[in-house]
Amino acid sequence: MNKITLKPGKPSARAGHCPSPVKILLADDHEVAREGLRKMLRCEADIEIVGEADNASDAIKLVQELKPQVIVMDVTISGMCGCELSRQLKAVYPPARVIFLTEYEAEQYTADALANSINGFLTKNSSPELLSNTIRVVACGGSVWQEKLLENASKKMIKALNIRAERQNLSSEHSSSAVSIVPQDVLSPRELEILIMVARGYTNKEISVNMDYAEITIKKYVKSILSKLNVSNRTLAGIAAVKFGLV
Repeated sequence: MNKITLKPGKPSARAGHCPSPVKILLADDHEVAREGLRKMLRCEADIEIVGEADNASDAIKLVQELKPQVIVMDVTISGMCGCELSRQLKAVYPPARVIFLTEYEAEQYTADALANSINGFLTKNSSPELLSNTIRVVACGGSVWQEKLLENASKKMIKALNIRAERQNLSSEHSSSAVSIVPQDVLSPRELEILIMVARGYTNKEISVNMDYAEITIKKYVKSILSKLNVSNRTLAGIAAVKFGLV
């Protein structure tokens, strides 16, 4: 997927079929954030906000009902990962295109968004001009990512590929008994979610931000995961996740 990387205040566009007005749906569980977006876009004659959602369930219903061209949404809504929600939104209305807004430049969000072909990704402090032009470009079939966010995503994905290659090498050096316990048989759904992030190279801090848990809580979960899998370190836990098809 081609990316148009934009520096704040320097929008660009790519040719394509552009509906007018562009119908957009706002999805954010913070009313203040949605109000700010409304104010930023109210003077744009060619952009129409057709609906708003403050939770994942309403977002899915409204997308199915209103069929917006573009969905402008937070990277997490009511505890649901934005990438997972975007998959559900596109399942009910495949033509929809998605723009993520974030307060963070955390690599775990950007890497997942890049892997899931999210069409646009901006920080929430972006200018009204950048946001409106991003909506237009995305509606026309283009993609817009701020340079810093795309850089973070690329770094994270390269790191994950390196970790996977290292684990593949390590897996041949360890006996099968070292990772013989099937994670799905012994771990809770929450522990499986954390194990997948461990296998993808996330640190405890990154996992805590992603799941909105205290870092010390994540450490306890990881300790429990290692114990249940009967492995001594995160690398072997990651090997177990790869071996049994979690990642």
